[in-house]
Amino acid sequence: MAVNNKNWKDDILQQLQKRNRQQNNAFASLISANAKLVELSAALKNRNAQLQADFERLKAENFQLQVRPDTGGGGGGERTHALEQKLFRLQEELTELHKKRGENAQQIIDLKNTLQEREKELSVKEAKILDAENNLMAMRGAQKSLQNTIVELEATNQMLKDEHQALQMAFTALEDKYQKAQDDNRELIERWMAQKAKAADIMNEENATFTRMRQEKLRKELADAATEPVSVSEKDRRLVLPGLTPVCLMASIPSRAMCVFDAHDGEVNAVQWSPSGRLFATGGADRKIKLWDAVSGSCNNRGVLQGSNAGIMSLEFDEEETLVLGSSNDFASRVWSLSDQRLRHTLTGHSGKVLAAKFLNDTSKVVSGSHDRTLKVWDLHSRACVKTIFAGSSCNDLVTLHGNNIVSGHFDKRVRFWDTRSDSSTNEIMLQGRLTSLHLAPDRSRLLCCTRDDSMKIIDLRMNQVSATLVADGFKVGCDWARAVFSPDGSYAMAGSSDGTLFIWNIAKNRVEKTLKEHSHAVLACSWNPNGSSLLSCEKSHKCILWSDF
Repeated sequence: MAVNNKNWKDDILQQLQKRNRQQNNAFASLISANAKLVELSAALKNRNAQLQADFERLKAENFQLQVRPDTGGGGGGERTHALEQKLFRLQEELTELHKKRGENAQQIIDLKNTLQEREKELSVKEAKILDAENNLMAMRGAQKSLQNTIVELEATNQMLKDEHQALQMAFTALEDKYQKAQDDNRELIERWMAQKAKAADIMNEENATFTRMRQEKLRKELADAATEPVSVSEKDRRLVLPGLTPVCLMASIPSRAMCVFDAHDGEVNAVQWSPSGRLFATGGADRKIKLWDAVSGSCNNRGVLQGSNAGIMSLEFDEEETLVLGSSNDFASRVWSLSDQRLRHTLTGHSGKVLAAKFLNDTSKVVSGSHDRTLKVWDLHSRACVKTIFAGSSCNDLVTLHGNNIVSGHFDKRVRFWDTRSDSSTNEIMLQGRLTSLHLAPDRSRLLCCTRDDSMKIIDLRMNQVSATLVADGFKVGCDWARAVFSPDGSYAMAGSSDGTLFIWNIAKNRVEKTLKEHSHAVLACSWNPNGSSLLSCEKSHKCILWSDF
């Protein structure tokens, strides 16, 4: 500490000496000139006093000579003249000395002014030096404080390094444990997958056996039905043949809510009649598919299909009415058998919600559309995805057409047409709103498109253009998966609104034929019985309504 004090004192002394030299050098010439001028002024003063005395003496002599003139006459006049000339020269010399004195006085004044200015500059510089010294002292104090802070930070940093090293060792140990747990988990998954594969093989074998028995029974029933006479009344508007899908000759619009019941614990996202119209299925946010039959105006639950891990978004029966296909928000589609109500296939592979799934051509293939902007074709025999189609936009619904052809409706307002034998779309139709549902007319020549611009478009598939637009006052589409359907005879179109109203349009007249009001929440889906006499609708709450006049 003593060495530091000595250093800064020597430093201040050196700075003061340097400042003294700089200031002396600046004023040395001025001080020397001032001294010379002072000496010259003193000499001139002495000379002036001497000349003044001579002048007084000569003046006295001149006066005496004038009072007492010399008798010689001529000699005295010459002397007087000489004295006058000498006096004149002395006066001129005195005048010159006064002039020089004035000049010297002016130079002294100028030098004094310059000296005062230099003294002011010196005072300013001294003040600056004092400020600099104060700043220096403050900086030295700050330096000392920072040095102490650095020491503290170094100690803290060392402590943090030690803690980090300890945490790193703990992390390494945990990572080893995690790796071991992953290996154990992988082994368990492999064992579980092997067990699932065995169970699936057993299930497929059971399904194959059941299918063969079903087909044999169906062939026998068809052979027996072919030998029985059938009478058809022309007055009956609905033609139903034994063992076959009902044929609707003319659909009727009911006006009465025959049965209002709680279908699910939450939203009811999907409702679908079976091809025969003998039963229907509902799918809800409670992850269940429920089977119902309508008898004497009441709806009775016939079973619950479980196995989904999220809400059901769409439903479809196969043509033989042996399987039910459901898509789910857990990125998968599933197939259940109706005979034993067991889960038969789980189709996983999408990375987003599966909003629609349909049987493709027959019951051996399924096509699904997802929020991940892809369509996937599945083979139920191999339980694998055989084709992935990149659609470019989220798929909200799809329909199958003519075996290998698929029509999909997307979030980007486009209807796309696909052939499973190619990788690109064969056609696109742009609409004004994003698609929520698609439905084929019974003759498969028209496509009903429900869009979020609160309208429905009918596309003529033979012309590939919009042939009609259905709108109504108060009709508003409630969500991105709201479903609209044709009537079984293709004469009407039906869709639910966000205010709970069910709208039914007459397509030929292009106007609303009837509105049905019983729901208190947005209607999400509806379905028309294949015989054309009754309707189903479900809402965003937990209710489902059967509409029928019979």
